[in-house]
Amino acid sequence: MIKSLAIKFLSIIFILICSTSVAFSKFKYNPGDIVEGEIVFGKKDKFKLPPGKFVVGLIDKEREFRDIMLYQIDNNSGFVRWGIHIYATGRTQWEFWNPPNWCDRTNVYFIKAVKANKAYACWMVNHSRSDIGANEGFWAKVREYEIANKLKNADILVLSSYEYSKKSKVWGWNYFYNPELDGVPKAVNLEWDTSEFHKQRVMNYPKHEEFLKKFINISASYVDEFNRHRKIKDTSKLSLNVKENLSDTVSINSGSNDKTNKKSIEGSVVEELKSLKDLLDSGAITKDEFDKAKKKLLN
Repeated sequence: MIKSLAIKFLSIIFILICSTSVAFSKFKYNPGDIVEGEIVFGKKDKFKLPPGKFVVGLIDKEREFRDIMLYQIDNNSGFVRWGIHIYATGRTQWEFWNPPNWCDRTNVYFIKAVKANKAYACWMVNHSRSDIGANEGFWAKVREYEIANKLKNADILVLSSYEYSKKSKVWGWNYFYNPELDGVPKAVNLEWDTSEFHKQRVMNYPKHEEFLKKFINISASYVDEFNRHRKIKDTSKLSLNVKENLSDTVSINSGSNDKTNKKSIEGSVVEELKSLKDLLDSGAITKDEFDKAKKKLLN
């Protein structure tokens, strides 16, 4: 009886692992890859990217979630133009997910949120400080990656966040953009609540507010594209009516510096090689495994 239960339990674990693998079967990215156009997690899990080339900076997998961080470097200044965080779950054991706390925020410039039975969709446009205060987890790893690769960010960024969940799965993103590269004056007030972009102050800074309105239109196109892939219709309960925020005439600068991207990639490779060597020295991997991983990384 005990043996039968143990076999049944192991079978369930195996099925869950395989199910997650199938869900992410189209995920084929590695740190240092150059990507363009879109990121694909699964058959229907596609995320539109802004114009230009992006370097894959960091990939992380923790429990049900897979996270990827991408960067686009400005051609002239060497500063990060876009920093994009995309995440999704494979199939999970959970019946449904609760909306994140930011879905209920009212102190941001723009937010839309709808909640249905075991499902929700939340979309926000606001400003964000570029410093990362996390002590652990994915964002702590992002901070260390940016330091190791000497990535330069503006102090204050604009941000589009989106999260969609239906039953046991979650999809989402954070699109960070440097507004200074579009002629918006450099931030003087560097605290979040005193920033020129703050909801209570932005009316005193016309260029900042103009850019926020433009960024809403830009991010609406990414939400709309996601909805198209997921076949979320405007008439559905989870529609955020993004089409009312779309505009074919609105655009922001785009472009990347291949030389700067190459430098970032090379820095990433060096860090990966160091990590592999540490694993080898500690006995966590064999010399054969080290050689195979090194060859794949250098290729």
